Amino acid sequence: MNPFNVLEVPPDASAEDIKAAYHRLAKRWHPDRFTGAEKAEAEVRFRELAEAFSTLKDPARRLLLQQQLPKGQTAAPEAELAQERTPEDWAAMAKTAFDEGKVDQARALIHYAIRLDGTKPQYHALLASILEQEGGDLRAVVKALETAVRLAPRDVDCHIRLAQHFQTLGLAARAQGHLQLAREIAPNHAKLRALDRRAKGGAAAPGSKQKGGAPEGPLSAVDQLKSLWGRLTGKG
Repeated sequence: MNPFNVLEVPPDASAEDIKAAYHRLAKRWHPDRFTGAEKAEAEVRFRELAEAFSTLKDPARRLLLQQQLPKGQTAAPEAELAQERTPEDWAAMAKTAFDEGKVDQARALIHYAIRLDGTKPQYHALLASILEQEGGDLRAVVKALETAVRLAPRDVDCHIRLAQHFQTLGLAARAQGHLQLAREIAPNHAKLRALDRRAKGGAAAPGSKQKGGAPEGPLSAVDQLKSLWGRLTGKG
């Protein structure tokens, strides 16, 4: 079944156009409007419309089809398109879209890659980066990163990112835990060395005080992480 043809829309149709076409055609072919042999035909058409809309309302599946064809051409069957590209291909397309600032497209593509193969930690890490860029639900970012480290427990970058996000969520103990794991895995990691340099820079000479009168000292590991993250993202 060609969902674009069933709904009588071009491959580059927007989500709004697809929805409008579905409602228009579903009203036209609703079985309650027919009797006898015509009713049986209407029931078939009505089911086809529902299946086509179910396919195209999913951004990832719609993008899978739209990516294949120039405007004005007829879409090939979805099964054939799915066989033409591997999960690695979809993930690579997601990374390219993300690098080009096409965040919505990147999210749809990486979700499709994960749907095809959810065992690749780098797919979940990329999803986390896309969600971070969107500035949406931080817990969804954490979930993606936690999946990444479950699949690749020695991924230091993901542990450091998780530590930062748990700090933002006010979960200092969990932040500290991931930071400690990162140190155990790769104590000489560049980001951890930057944290250590920051900590040494925060240590005061004996007897020195801050402006408010309290003695200065080395920053805590979580404070180090927060400071590093600010400098890495340009927010500090």
